[in-house]
Amino acid sequence: MYSIVGGLDLAASERRCSGFSTVNVAGRAVLSSKCVYSDGEIIDSIVSSSVELIAVDAPLAEKPIFRSVDKLARRLGYPVIPPTLGPMRTLTLRAWRLAGELSSLGVKVVETHPRSALISAGVSSVEELLARLGLKSLVDLGGLSRDEVDSIVASITAYCYVVGWCLGKVEADDGVIYLVDIERRSPP
Repeated sequence: MYSIVGGLDLAASERRCSGFSTVNVAGRAVLSSKCVYSDGEIIDSIVSSSVELIAVDAPLAEKPIFRSVDKLARRLGYPVIPPTLGPMRTLTLRAWRLAGELSSLGVKVVETHPRSALISAGVSSVEELLARLGLKSLVDLGGLSRDEVDSIVASITAYCYVVGWCLGKVEADDGVIYLVDIERRSPP
């Protein structure tokens, strides 16, 4: 069982904020959210926070191709951006490299898409998502950047991955995008 999970809203460039958040699974609480920049800072933050599973908002693919899972997600109404478009190519390569490094350190890495997770949960904000799942936040949500908010949605998806009852997904032969499905089953 994972104790601490995280969410990473990865930016294509190390010069831009990548939102990083953590959730205590047993405590059912968002613990932290911040901006991180370099690959080293991202890895150090994940490891020093004792994150065992991280949901990353970026395509987890070795090459920036338009995957079957992306096409299926778009057909289902989820606004994922194809990995072949502009900065998404750089983002895909960075995500693949970081996922490999994190996996070698024992951190499980899964793919998510926060905007799609909100849509699949049937909510319009992170505050509504927290309330519907019965989670609390030790972070003041008011002053956060969009990247930090997206990282919180990603970390909530990681929470759902662990507890199972609220996990949704879009799955194809070349990947899985994990989402939130509040209606799937009742909470424990």
